Amino acid sequence: MAKNRFPVWRLIQSELEAEIRSGLIGPGDQLPSENELAERFGVNRHTVRTALANLAMLGLVRARRGRGVFVEDRPPEYRITRDSKWSEIERQMNTGPSGQLLGSSERLATSAIAGLLAVPVATPIVMVETLRGASPSLLIYSYHVFERDRFVGIDAAVSRTGSFTDALAEFGVEAFFRASTWIDCRMPRPREAEALSIPLDAPVLVMMYVDSDTAGRPLLYGNAVIPSGSLVVRIDTL
Repeated sequence: MAKNRFPVWRLIQSELEAEIRSGLIGPGDQLPSENELAERFGVNRHTVRTALANLAMLGLVRARRGRGVFVEDRPPEYRITRDSKWSEIERQMNTGPSGQLLGSSERLATSAIAGLLAVPVATPIVMVETLRGASPSLLIYSYHVFERDRFVGIDAAVSRTGSFTDALAEFGVEAFFRASTWIDCRMPRPREAEALSIPLDAPVLVMMYVDSDTAGRPLLYGNAVIPSGSLVVRIDTL
């Protein structure tokens, strides 16, 4: 293998992880044996074993005694459509509303936020922070920004209901739709890493989005911080 500043087992792990996450090796498929992998990568079995152990720690594979190492099921799938909502994931995993209010704060809208919410610059806004989980392995740290005067008490409503859908219904919003979504990747903030039980050097997926009411008026700007590998995002174009 090519020389690299990373340990060899880490390079093997990254190769196999990429193949699993891309679907080249699918759920339930058996990985090649340790001997076969050692021959493929030109290393000893101990190095391969270390790479496989780390893949297991990530929840990507599971060793079955006497049978080999198999790929685990894919993470839950989040489809980005006009009707995208976190409650869809909760329904997939047979759980109810799971939003836990972590805090809220008020500030004035910057030009960027003002543009997203279609309000004047310096409009008072409220940011609501929550931790949402459909299962112990799927936690999401979320930020939701609202026009304060339009949604006075939205943080208390979220705390009561555990759901932004239900909270918005208390303000007369019976339906809302995804207007725009942006996807990025970064390292977590310390408070995010602590809440999500991940290390500070573990990359997170960040989905940023604007939801609008039936008249097309923006309701909120959201950020969902998701541990890498815990959710698959699907975007359909047809």
